[in-house]
Parts: sequence; C-alpha cells; structure tokens
Amino acid sequence: MLSDILHAQQVLLLFKKRGVQHIVISPGSRNAPLTISFTNDSYFKCYSIVDERCASHFAMGIAQQLKQPVAVVCTSGSALLNYYPAVTEAFYSEIPLIVLSADRPPHKIDIGDGQTIRQQHVYANHILYDTHLEMINSLDDQEAMATNERLINKAINVAITNHGPVHINIPFEEPLYNTVNVPQVEPKVVDSIIETNASIPSLFLDRWEKANRKLVILSTLNPDVFTQDQLNLLTSDPTVLVMSEVSSNIRHEKIIWGGIDT
Repeated sequence: MLSDILHAQQVLLLFKKRGVQHIVISPGSRNAPLTISFTNDSYFKCYSIVDERCASHFAMGIAQQLKQPVAVVCTSGSALLNYYPAVTEAFYSEIPLIVLSADRPPHKIDIGDGQTIRQQHVYANHILYDTHLEMINSLDDQEAMATNERLINKAINVAITNHGPVHINIPFEEPLYNTVNVPQVEPKVVDSIIETNASIPSLFLDRWEKANRKLVILSTLNPDVFTQDQLNLLTSDPTVLVMSEVSSNIRHEKIIWGGIDT
C-alpha cells in the first residue's frame, strides 16, 4: 500500500532504487502521502520522532555513522524551520542529510492559509542543493514526471557525491490519505554529473611546499579519516606542528591534543 499521489510515489521508488533506506518521520498531516508510503514498504527502516529538532539530529547521526544519505520528513509550515540547526551542522560536517518537506500547493501560499510559509529555498545559505517538485495530477503529465525524476535524482546524487544536506520541497493537495496497492509510475535512476571539490588547489600545494612553518589543526573527524602511517608522515615533518581538538577522534604521541583554544 502506498499513496495514490504520483509524485509521492516517485520519491518513494527513487529512494528505494538509490538505496536511501533510513527515514526519520516527524508528525503531521500534509506529509501523510510520504509517511503512508514509506511506512508501508518493508524495505525502509522508519523512525517516528515527535520533536522535529530531535528528529533531524537523530537522522543526521544515522547518516554520520553509516556514511549514507538519511531522509527526514516533515509537514508544511514552520515544521521545517525546526530542522535548520541540523541542516547547518550537516552542511559544515559534510553529512548527507536529505530533508523532505511537504508543502501546500503554490496557489495557497501567501493568502493566509494556515500552516503555510514560503518554504522554497528556506535553507539557502546552508544547503548544497534544494528543489521544488512539480505537482502531478495524472499519468498524462509526462513533462512534470520527467522534471521530478531529474530533480529527485540530482538531490540524491549531490547528497552522496558532495557529502552534505539537500532539500526536496514537495507540494501536496488534498485528499492526502488515499492509497493504491501498486505503484502507478516507474521512475528511472539518472546519474547526474556533479561538480566536486575533491582536488587540492595547486596554489595551496605550492604555498605548502614553500612554507617553513606549518600549523595543522584537526577538528571534528571520523575515526578512520587518517591511517597511522599518514599521521606518522605528517608529524615527522619538522616544519609541521599538528594540534588536535578533542572531537577529532585522533590520538598520536606527537600531536598536541585538547584545550588548544587557550
């Protein structure tokens, strides 16, 4: 059983095909098409957390540990604003958090309708990619379906490739609770071409080689970021001083550790 709303089906099926398995769900009515669809598919591991701020940090924690995209789902209005602290943390910590926010249809924005705000681009300063899906009212609307396919695929690709938060805003019109037994759409996986910042700029390398004194500060990191051989190589360089924050998860006899801000 899943929602009869076609663009909700697109989200469900593409998440399944792309391996986005963990879904953290905040309460609400406008997000019912997503909640119904995810919770009735045994592929997904769904978690219900009432407080939205807690839900988003919980989702971020799963994504951080698994190093995989995790989705957090909310209703319309101010609900998604409560996700902002976690989105910001995910942005700076490079954690693939996917925010799925249900929204009112465009014609209900800015007319005084309840539980309604301007949701598009709400995380603009702390998001790698955000998009707004098209409403699909029938299977004949092939152009809108193709657009949504591309947008959903790109959001997932960015989260995976660039390691950070993305936001998919999804408008739903009532009725919200109607269901069908089998999907009516079959979206395709599309591998987008994503620009990454993986290479080290040549200017930095040139300055590093020429510097007589170098200070390296290790901030919050996963435990497996550096091997012991890499740390030995770095700390054996007489021009390099390495200092480490408590949260770096790195210990080494030649690294100055803890209380470095004093």
